[in-house]
Amino acid sequence: MHFFDREKMKRKIAAKLEQLCNLHGVSGYEDEVTSYVLKELEGYIDEVKVDPLGNIIGVKHGSGKQKLMIAAHLDEIGLMIRHIDDRGFIYAERIGGIRPQNLFARTCLIKTEKGTVKGLINSINPGRPKAMTEIPDVSEFFIDAGVKSRSELENLGIRIGNMVSINYEFDVLGNRVVGKALDNRLLVFILLEVMKIIKETGIETPNLYPVFTVQEEVGCRGAKTAAYTVDPDMAIALDITVANDTPQIPAHEYISQLDKGPAIKLMDRIPNGAGMIASPKIVNLLKMAASNNDLNYQLEVFPAGSTDAATIHLERGGIPSGGISVPTRYVHAHEMASIDDIMDTITLLLHFIEEISRQ
Repeated sequence: MHFFDREKMKRKIAAKLEQLCNLHGVSGYEDEVTSYVLKELEGYIDEVKVDPLGNIIGVKHGSGKQKLMIAAHLDEIGLMIRHIDDRGFIYAERIGGIRPQNLFARTCLIKTEKGTVKGLINSINPGRPKAMTEIPDVSEFFIDAGVKSRSELENLGIRIGNMVSINYEFDVLGNRVVGKALDNRLLVFILLEVMKIIKETGIETPNLYPVFTVQEEVGCRGAKTAAYTVDPDMAIALDITVANDTPQIPAHEYISQLDKGPAIKLMDRIPNGAGMIASPKIVNLLKMAASNNDLNYQLEVFPAGSTDAATIHLERGGIPSGGISVPTRYVHAHEMASIDDIMDTITLLLHFIEEISRQ
């Protein structure tokens, strides 16, 4: 079954994803993204609520016996202002996986109660007269908003505690999209499209819980509380994975590759030991959904990152969990993904939902 016209979907990806990526939604302050998603969901689900932490929990009543939770996180990495000096230079603390090497001469967006203010990030020694011999810590970078004093900044509404997002421009390069916060607005878009297609085509579903989570980038916090509330029979986390198929990387070190299809997660972890080994049953159902419908897919073994499934699978008495990932280059920087991989991820998720409805 063809769920959508691919040429129309390509145009939709470019238009809708640009809107989503350009929203300001650093962890804990996802309200712009929340408002967008709630509006997009109208008419496509049976129930929706926003829980006390900020997760959006939707319900689509199905014919199957299973309760399936599908999670995609709303938040992005960024910075929080921690100090402003008398000359108006701003210092910030990282929120999530910000890497210092991505901050040099980078424009940023400071969210205030009065609106958004642009700034330029740089370090103490960005070049002349003193060259750098090593990458400085985030604490050595500052934001220059083009003012002369602290009072000028305060007049703009800038205060300690304001959130800062990194300003990567959205664009379409050939058959690829690039922009900020593809991690994870790309999967938010995919989950929204899946819910719309289900409504428009009337395909069979289990009792479906689309959940848009908060604070994933700082420890999968929203997913933990949402999973407790939903108490599903099984869960899928939607996220990006690293596509490191770039020059000078040997093939045996690839996590995933662009244009090879969505990645079915087998395992992941982060240095503190958190992570997930995917439920073999879910892995097999995902493989079956792909193979039965002639979809390309990859298998993901990811030793340096994790997803919302890391906390979901440990809730209640344990929730069998898995993941579908979109291969993405330059993660947590100016990110790039394949339009074909995006469309194939939508298709795989829809076929997987159909498989679960038959269980």
